[in-house]
Amino acid sequence: MFFILRQVYVYKDNNLLYFRNFGKTVTQELFNSLLDQINKEAFKGSTDKTNYFDYYKSRVCYTTSKELKLIVIFLSSLSLSFENLESQILKCKEEFLTFFSDIMTSGQFDTSTFNLFDPTLDAIHRNLKPKISLVGFSGVGKTTTTRLIRSEEIPTEHIPTISGEVSTIKIGKLQFLLWDFAGQEQFSFLWNKFIRGSDGVLIITDSTIENVEKSRFFLDLIKNEAPNTHAAIIGNKQDLPGALPVAEIEKILGTKTYKMVAIDPNNREKMINIIADILEISGDVSPLLRPLFERDVMLEKTETALSNSRFEEALEYCEKIADLCVELGDDSLGNEFLKDAEKIRVILQEGDITAIE
Repeated sequence: MFFILRQVYVYKDNNLLYFRNFGKTVTQELFNSLLDQINKEAFKGSTDKTNYFDYYKSRVCYTTSKELKLIVIFLSSLSLSFENLESQILKCKEEFLTFFSDIMTSGQFDTSTFNLFDPTLDAIHRNLKPKISLVGFSGVGKTTTTRLIRSEEIPTEHIPTISGEVSTIKIGKLQFLLWDFAGQEQFSFLWNKFIRGSDGVLIITDSTIENVEKSRFFLDLIKNEAPNTHAAIIGNKQDLPGALPVAEIEKILGTKTYKMVAIDPNNREKMINIIADILEISGDVSPLLRPLFERDVMLEKTETALSNSRFEEALEYCEKIADLCVELGDDSLGNEFLKDAEKIRVILQEGDITAIE
């Protein structure tokens, strides 16, 4: 769970008043467990309390209004410091009380009223912009990838980036800081400082064996400087002769790898979906994330169909998921579902239920 601010909950007297989802949710079972943990501590003592704890790769921060028996809960990534999280959750509580304290005191309200809080929470989210870092050696296509994401003119020749560039990008209403670092080795003394505090890191390779092997350096750098981040490989220049397949790159580096040709402007939507997949952004945040949303819905439907032995239905979902994975540039996951589809065909043809195991 790596997206910097995933969910926001506001409870009063154990009743959910407001919920906002930016990233993929935890299971209901896990959330009920952490809610029980918060309720045991939240109203101890005579004063309002603000605290945090780490829970299943998430940072959980909560603050209370003892007078109204109100709890505000933020679920975020581990990369976000408590100091930054504390300032924003306190602001959230203050604004929520300013808007709705009279309504809550009266006890007569419709929970849809609290949807008016959405613009305020959007502003709070903007203050917690996730940092996405693009790293890689010179000439692999980092600047081209950045321009693709920002929907700018794609350069026709390689122009080395001096020191680095920071820009803001938007996916729906969400905003992110995109850092493009200089890849020349004379700037290597800056790389650890740039990568520090990243919520997501994309390692760009040019899909040659030499560059892929060299890129292990960045995995070590991430481990040392941003251990709580989510890293992935972008196998760029897949259109060139001799390009390593992304499945091979993933095997060599042991890290999730996505297929990309960054010089093709038509790949912008694919790149946005890759970022959303890496950061585990909720698929309903933007129409651009339609393939991601559809894939996640079908994953749930596949699991349900299999658990109920509806194999023809499961086969159809697996094939659709494989197609969506290709659209997302996630060849390795697509291949897994093609293999699953083949196993299901065996079940349908031979009635061998053990083939799915």
